[in-house]
Amino acid sequence: MRGETDRLVDTSLIEGAVVDLVVRAANAATAVDAQRLVSELRTFSGVRSADIVPAVMPVLGDLDLLERLPVGPAQWGQELRVEFSAEPARAELLTAASEIAAAADRALTVPCRAVPPPPMLGSPLAWAITAGARAMILCVEPGRGWSALSDSFTATLGYDRHHPPDFRLLDIVHPDDRPAAVGLFLASCAGRPPEHAVDLRVCTVNGRWRTIEIAARSFVDDPAVGAVVFFGLDVTGQRDAERNARIEQQRLARLVETMDDGLLMLDEDGQVCLANRAAHRLLDTGVLDVSPEHDPDDAEPLDWSQVIARTIHRLGRETAPIDRLRNGYRTRRAVVGEEMAFEDGRVLELDLVPVTGPAGPGGTDGGTLIHLRDVTSRVAVRRGLEERSRGLEERNRALIEATALNNEFVASVSHELRGPLSSVVAFSHLLGDSASGELSEDQQTYLAVIDRNANRLLRLIEDLLLLSRLEARTLQLKPTPTRLPELLAVAVAERTPAAQAAGIDLRLECTDGPEVVCDDTRVHQVVDNLVSNAVKFTPSGGRVSVKAWPGPDGEGWSVSVADSGVGIPAADLPRLFSAFFRGSNVTAAVGRQVMPGTGLGLVVSRAIVELHGGSISVASTEGVGTTVTLSLPTRPARNGG
Repeated sequence: MRGETDRLVDTSLIEGAVVDLVVRAANAATAVDAQRLVSELRTFSGVRSADIVPAVMPVLGDLDLLERLPVGPAQWGQELRVEFSAEPARAELLTAASEIAAAADRALTVPCRAVPPPPMLGSPLAWAITAGARAMILCVEPGRGWSALSDSFTATLGYDRHHPPDFRLLDIVHPDDRPAAVGLFLASCAGRPPEHAVDLRVCTVNGRWRTIEIAARSFVDDPAVGAVVFFGLDVTGQRDAERNARIEQQRLARLVETMDDGLLMLDEDGQVCLANRAAHRLLDTGVLDVSPEHDPDDAEPLDWSQVIARTIHRLGRETAPIDRLRNGYRTRRAVVGEEMAFEDGRVLELDLVPVTGPAGPGGTDGGTLIHLRDVTSRVAVRRGLEERSRGLEERNRALIEATALNNEFVASVSHELRGPLSSVVAFSHLLGDSASGELSEDQQTYLAVIDRNANRLLRLIEDLLLLSRLEARTLQLKPTPTRLPELLAVAVAERTPAAQAAGIDLRLECTDGPEVVCDDTRVHQVVDNLVSNAVKFTPSGGRVSVKAWPGPDGEGWSVSVADSGVGIPAADLPRLFSAFFRGSNVTAAVGRQVMPGTGLGLVVSRAIVELHGGSISVASTEGVGTTVTLSLPTRPARNGG
């Protein structure tokens, strides 16, 4: 009769069979009965197809001749779909189809409750294997109820299989999974259980959801059984792990695709098996969409051998990087930071890293990872820095040569000037000697001016020579163990007469401490410079205090020279240690005539202190005073020269 389904038939020939089908549908009690009626409906001429299916299943066929009749509660999502071949057949058979749908609906609404397990079936061994099976085994007898045959039902869900609670089996299935559970049951009642297992979330006795993988076997046509048997395995942990793995895989895929660096993965045969969007962009493959959602079957496969050949061609004559990469790939050796400069000016940096895979027939070769980076900007900056560095080196050499010439010139001129000036000073002393005859008052004044300025020039020459040697690092320190309190006492004593003559209170405060290894002559020179400056720029009635104290744990010394003099303007402080610089207020009245200085005292002092490995600092407030503090290590950090 199925061969005649696509032609118009004389419906009067099947009227009796239809009536019989309607009567039996009205008396159907179980889902098995309803499915048998559906199967019989499919045999009628004028019916192309008839099945109870999930309502979400795609609709196929002629929609004008398709009837969709709901089966069971709407939330279970089942319906009887009947496609007719012609309108007369539809009119003739629609009543029977509706009655069958009603029968299936009644069967599903009858509560399927738990019943005690059936008595032992088969041999005791078979029954023992069933009861001790790892899988949960449930037997559902349409029209009677369900029972658990294996102890794993109790172990997994917590319900006592021998005395199960009075609930429907669907009551412990998650509401969102009930359509799938009902569909699985209906298909099994039709004798066509799905080939693949279905995941259902099932509630435990403690109210927790477990994911159970369900497979079904239909024995409804077996008179000795007449039931549907379900086998369930708890796969909650496995599904959680799979879900987490999918999430991590998607996250990793998004990370790889959003990277600015290109990634290529070669399999053990050297074929590209993974390439992210950046790799396609850097290698100019022309492929724009490599996202996981993109179907590679929609486009022509990419010939990576051509891409690589084109890339090598763009390198021009620079083939050394390719040779090194090929050798690294062949020998399974990592190549890191290989730069490839293209003729168009781009520079790509490439890492080639062998990946170790699981052991197999071919060894542990897991492929090769290639990491690409566009370093064009970085290389341009590096080359610019290299050029600037070369320019700076040339200028440094020129400065060193100029400094050497300057030091040589200063030393030569100073040497030439020191001899005549020494003679001037010596002869001025002879002229002032009473044995050379009496001088008039004007002559004595002129002679004092000559002596004062000649001595000033000599000090300037000495400072220039010392500064030149310090800058050229040709000054050799002569370190000796020194009692710093004694050195300070001598320096202060030498300046005490001048301080008293100017009406200044000069004091020394120094505690005892360890010896310091230093060039006592140079340190004395530094202290003398500082005390001399303090006395020079302090008005009459002021005070100058020299203090010294050892550092923590006896390491090093600190020395300060503080005065209540004219101070230094804040604008002058940054230039205080510049050669020949003098403060803008040095001409300020201090109540007496002040001999002008050379502007080299602080410069020389700092150079000597730093040559010992120490430091010097100045704090000053104009009109209040100045404090100069220097620190010296117990032993000099280095020697000059």
